[in-house]
Amino acid sequence: MNRPLPPLAWAALALLGALALGLRLPGAGVAVAVALAIGLAAVALLRAAPGRPALAFAALAAAGYALGAAGGQAARCDCRALLPDGARVAVRGVFEARPAPGGAAPFRVEALRLVVGAAADGEAAGGTPTAPAAEGVARWAGCAGTVRTRPPAGADAASLEAGQPVEGRGRWWAVPVEGSWPRRPEFSGTLLLEELAVTAAEPGPRTGVLLRLRNGAQARLRRLLPERAALAEALLLAQTGGLDPEVRQRFALSGLSHLLSISGQHVGLIAGTLLLLFRLARVAPRAADGAAAAAITAYVLFLGAPHAAARAALLLLLALAGRILQRPADPYALLAAAALPLLALDPMAALDPGFQLSFAGVAGLIALRRRLLEPLRPLLGRWLADSIATSLAATLATAPIAALHFGTIAPVGILANLLAIPLVAAAVPATALALGISVVSWPTGQFLAGAADLLLAALDAVARAAAAVPGGHAYVPADQVGAWVLAAVAAAYVAGWLARAASGGARIRPGVRRAVAAGAALALLLAWPSVASRARGGALEIHAIDVGQGDAFAIRTPDRRWILVDAGPRTDRYDAGRARVVPYLLRQGVRRLDALILTHPDADHIGGAAAVLDALAVGVVVDPGRAAGKPLYIELLAGAAAAGVQWREARSGRELRAGDVVLHFLHPDGAGDSLDAPTNANDLSAVFRLTYGGFAALFMGDAPAAVEELLVRRHGDGLRAQVLKVGHHGSSTSTSESFLAAVDPAVALVSAGRRNRYGHPAPAVIRRLERHGVRILRTDLSGHVALRVQPDGRIEVETTR
Repeated sequence: MNRPLPPLAWAALALLGALALGLRLPGAGVAVAVALAIGLAAVALLRAAPGRPALAFAALAAAGYALGAAGGQAARCDCRALLPDGARVAVRGVFEARPAPGGAAPFRVEALRLVVGAAADGEAAGGTPTAPAAEGVARWAGCAGTVRTRPPAGADAASLEAGQPVEGRGRWWAVPVEGSWPRRPEFSGTLLLEELAVTAAEPGPRTGVLLRLRNGAQARLRRLLPERAALAEALLLAQTGGLDPEVRQRFALSGLSHLLSISGQHVGLIAGTLLLLFRLARVAPRAADGAAAAAITAYVLFLGAPHAAARAALLLLLALAGRILQRPADPYALLAAAALPLLALDPMAALDPGFQLSFAGVAGLIALRRRLLEPLRPLLGRWLADSIATSLAATLATAPIAALHFGTIAPVGILANLLAIPLVAAAVPATALALGISVVSWPTGQFLAGAADLLLAALDAVARAAAAVPGGHAYVPADQVGAWVLAAVAAAYVAGWLARAASGGARIRPGVRRAVAAGAALALLLAWPSVASRARGGALEIHAIDVGQGDAFAIRTPDRRWILVDAGPRTDRYDAGRARVVPYLLRQGVRRLDALILTHPDADHIGGAAAVLDALAVGVVVDPGRAAGKPLYIELLAGAAAAGVQWREARSGRELRAGDVVLHFLHPDGAGDSLDAPTNANDLSAVFRLTYGGFAALFMGDAPAAVEELLVRRHGDGLRAQVLKVGHHGSSTSTSESFLAAVDPAVALVSAGRRNRYGHPAPAVIRRLERHGVRILRTDLSGHVALRVQPDGRIEVETTR
């Protein structure tokens, strides 16, 4: 039987909705919203009545909007969000966790200054960054906050400690902004330290006891579990900086990534262990509850109070308080009571995937677990039915959120959790016990760590096996998430309508009602891809995906085929294919690429291609076909061959057709096959002219001015195009005057990183385009850019910033 939501749950939803509106649309002004909130709150308090909650909810909504607007504005204006990409900085602060060898760690910046000097001029010209000849003054003084930091290459990680004051110099690597939502300033980029020195400064209160304790725990775990320390730190200390990317990936693909963050399960395990120990020691129930609550509070504060752990701790504290006071509460009210203080203290938490997944998972357990358990128990028995119902309820509630944020779902996780959760339930206390005992007796701690190591190895093996299950995980287009939600709503509506009909005297068996409701949902899911695809209309679309300093362009033909041109950069810190290109394509509903065109084998163009090939079916890969010994290119060749993807050379005179859209390749010619070909890959960039009726777009890759002159001589007015993808990110080495005169574009697309270190696009190129009356669209300023070309030739423009 459905229970109505308690008033506290409705209050939390009202606050959350208004807060999200304030984060997304702060234009109404924080001051106005604050004044409105105060006024409505005063009226609500003066005229409050049991039957008239409207004013109270209005006050909460106004307060939520004010919180969201203020939080979003603070995030957008934070100095960390404004640091230029590639900026040289000097910092002073402390590591908030002990850095792992070759890994990153959170670093609390206490002071930062942006160094300016001769290096800026050298980099703006597109050269290799060099050390500055002279340093300028700080642009930001006292810029503080936590950032993700990598110690200098070759630094002795064992000598770096959490809580130890240090000074350093390095470069700031900015992460491209995604959409119009604000983001946490600590996720704005990564600080790549080149120099680091311990200072004689005394640590402040914030860097005192907790950080020293955390540092000691990490150091002991790395000695106790040298091979599995990173996994142990993630499970016990909420520190994931040392995890290998491959480990993260297989836990994600196996549906077990939730185990790598401290959540309700971990907090519940520790609380349950403590309560069991107190019971064995015959401690009075109320005293045991109070001691467990104090211990859990201290543990979560020790971790740094991540959202999932804070939510779990608040729920546990409220439940223990209710048991002590013998006043049980509605589970939705408890969940709302845990959410309200977290949102009030940190409005940006509403946009955090961990916050959303944590609360959605618990809400799913409350709403769905019992309903799923009833039909499963007669078939599977109590224990197995309970385990599957719990896993399935949490998965159903969190799958849409995971798909929206990460573009993937892992149905295999429903079964993988049956093995992984018991292993975690044993591994967490075993690791904690080994850690605690080692403080008293190191040999005993080492002995106990052996058992913990076996449990952690088994957990990793489960993740590895589940990630390899065919069909166990899937990449999900964004429109499919909408279909899920609509299908769930449709099933609930049909089930409710049939239930009301049955209560009115109609003879409809419960099994029939469930089958009809499921059939309605399934029909909608099957019909959705066709409906969603046709709703986009018959226009040609060109999408410039904001991947930072690199190229990635997606072309959608009027008959709904997709072609991707380049896939953005990849380094050991950032994979644009996985982080930007694949999620963007999935949000557009892409299920297959007819072609992947790689203009040349530079890392800022082909780096993300491996992730694209892994996530989507690809019909054919087209590239210049020149032998290149670059590791990324070799890896890509091997991956495509293993997947059975066709490979074709881009050569002058060849065509690629997709319905009414034709790609005419203009460069390179056969000279690129020679071992004596130019050493600069840009010279052999694949250049093609896209035509659709009377519309044309010219894609230049990174072709320099010499190639442009060659094309002008060969084709002349045949290069004319309404849209020009500007060569080499707008570098001064491309987009010559004679070339622009031949192409005569109306729109120019420039793909470049926001405040990139090379100064792209070059001011001279921008002035040249402006003199020709060209509309300039830049990913560094506008984010993702989408052009829709209607059959009559009209061009519609949409940007995300």
